Amino acid sequence: MSLTLFGKNIIRLFKFDLKYFYKNIRKYEHMDLMLDNLKYEIADEVKTIKLPKVLGPLDSIKEIIRTKKSVARFGDGEFNLILGNGIGFQEFDPKLQARLKEVLTSQDENMLIGISDRFGSLDNLELNVRNYWRDFLGKYRQDIYKLLDFERTYIDTHITAFGIEMVDHTTEEARAASEEYYNEVRKIWDGQDITVIKGADNEKFENNIYDNAKSVSYIYGPKAHAFREYDRIFEEAKKLPKDRLILIVLGPTAKPLAYDLTKLGYRALDLGHMAKAYEWLKTRDKIVAGQFFAA
Repeated sequence: MSLTLFGKNIIRLFKFDLKYFYKNIRKYEHMDLMLDNLKYEIADEVKTIKLPKVLGPLDSIKEIIRTKKSVARFGDGEFNLILGNGIGFQEFDPKLQARLKEVLTSQDENMLIGISDRFGSLDNLELNVRNYWRDFLGKYRQDIYKLLDFERTYIDTHITAFGIEMVDHTTEEARAASEEYYNEVRKIWDGQDITVIKGADNEKFENNIYDNAKSVSYIYGPKAHAFREYDRIFEEAKKLPKDRLILIVLGPTAKPLAYDLTKLGYRALDLGHMAKAYEWLKTRDKIVAGQFFAA
């Protein structure tokens, strides 16, 4: 769909004054039925708008397990960097910008690419998260759409924050869903030798998501602005045996690192703060909505 057509569709949406509809429709006996019909009127106006194809979180994990491919995930931070903006823990670098574009648009058959499943409905998200994405996509949707392949099926970038940003993560239903989800996640490295490449920190979790791995070793990079040490980290990673599964927790730097290691025959997964999310959801009563990524 052209940007012109996309713009026309957005303009059409603005002609729907919902307050006007409500004030006038309420005069009628069958107000509920008339309100229900309104969504079909709107749907007819916007039916040509495209949304990227993104697997749900659980299906994304199953795809990672099934295909045994490497993973690189793109969220708002990566898109900000591609569009020329620095973010809190990663300064803008034109070389990183170019590498992120390269990985995002790569057709490497050994890579799964993730994007945020935030381009359509946001109803299942906590209010602050919804408002953030409405603002972000209001500014950058058209620029991001130029970078995406609408024939491609992406995995969900937010596999590493499953349940964290939902409206209510404390219900029994939510607890059961997260239990099922993380049982599936842990199959990715079950019984394998893994190396975690991550920022140096003193995080200690009561619940170890990697405790079903055969062995776990670590390579450390900076907690922030990790791309400054890309070459050193890459050289260390290249010393690992090819049969060792590599998990990367280095923000935007994880994307080119996973891509470059895959080119050398490794399987490298940009899994972000999966261990942190596991700890939060195991202690979910302590979660402050909207603060996961700031903590």
